[in-house]
Amino acid sequence: MAEEATDVPVWEAGFEGDRALVVARLAFFQRVFPKPPRYRKRFHHQVIELGIEDWSLPVTRRELVPGCTIDISVKLRFQPTVRYARQHTEYLPNLGVHIRESYLTLLLDAVEEELRALENPRWLNEGCDTIERAVETAIHELLALRDIQSRAYCSLQPDLQGLSATAPDAGSANPRYRALSAELLRRQALLAEELDRQRHEQERQERETLMAIEEARLELVEREERIRRRQEELELERLRAQLEAEEMRQAEQRLSDARIREEQIRQEARLRDLELDIDRQEQDRRAQVMEETEGRLTREIELLALERQRLLLEEEIRDIKLSKAKGWIINAKRRFALGKNKDQEGNQDVHPTDSSGYDQE
Repeated sequence: MAEEATDVPVWEAGFEGDRALVVARLAFFQRVFPKPPRYRKRFHHQVIELGIEDWSLPVTRRELVPGCTIDISVKLRFQPTVRYARQHTEYLPNLGVHIRESYLTLLLDAVEEELRALENPRWLNEGCDTIERAVETAIHELLALRDIQSRAYCSLQPDLQGLSATAPDAGSANPRYRALSAELLRRQALLAEELDRQRHEQERQERETLMAIEEARLELVEREERIRRRQEELELERLRAQLEAEEMRQAEQRLSDARIREEQIRQEARLRDLELDIDRQEQDRRAQVMEETEGRLTREIELLALERQRLLLEEEIRDIKLSKAKGWIINAKRRFALGKNKDQEGNQDVHPTDSSGYDQE
């Protein structure tokens, strides 16, 4: 057993996860030795694991006195040592079963012996931790003396709720628990007094609570009345403000409508002025276009008249040229005819002219 810095004893079980034995059998020879770290199995070897097993002891619930019961749970974890296994090779590989069958009665007896501490009513004040540790220590020591490593867990859960309905009878209780029964009677009396005091205190608190509730209710009613009146005043103020706001809104609306109408009139006047300006501009433009058109037509007419005069002149010049050409031909013919008749007519000179009155060239 070791102790920590807090002076609380802690049991070191010393379990090993890879603990095993090697059983070497060859003919009539048998040898048992611990499994070495770098073991190589031979054909005549048998490896038996010495595992860690869990065990729950069958400790039943018990009634110490009428109305006071206690639940007992004892669980342990154990592992046989190599020494124990070598001393009990005939039970290999079922050492766990052998340990359970061999030491169950001893363990139950050790547990019962430690549970005698429940006869002393001190645990009612101090709790069951001391008794639980004592049970665990007894199991550790019993198995350690037999070369079995273990770690036990004991839990005691007292149930005293039945005492509120049933009073323990010191005469009918087990003589072992008479001191416990007397202590429970004393505690039950104190509990009854405490419950009675608590009941009176609760009744007083309930009366005070009811009075406080009634006062709070009256205050709440008065507050609600004040709030209601205040809400009515606020509602009236809100309605007045709403009416004033509505009147202001309507006045502003009328003013805005007037401004809008005035602006519309101004816009319409501006539009009429613009339309008149546009009409005047359009009339001026049309007049200008008409003037330009008339001037252009006049110029075109003048040009046409000049062109016609030019054509007439050209035609007249052609006619004159044609007439001249015709006269020249006629004169030539005449000259030719005269040349032939010159001797017949004598030396009389003849000067022919064309029909147009021009002398022949």
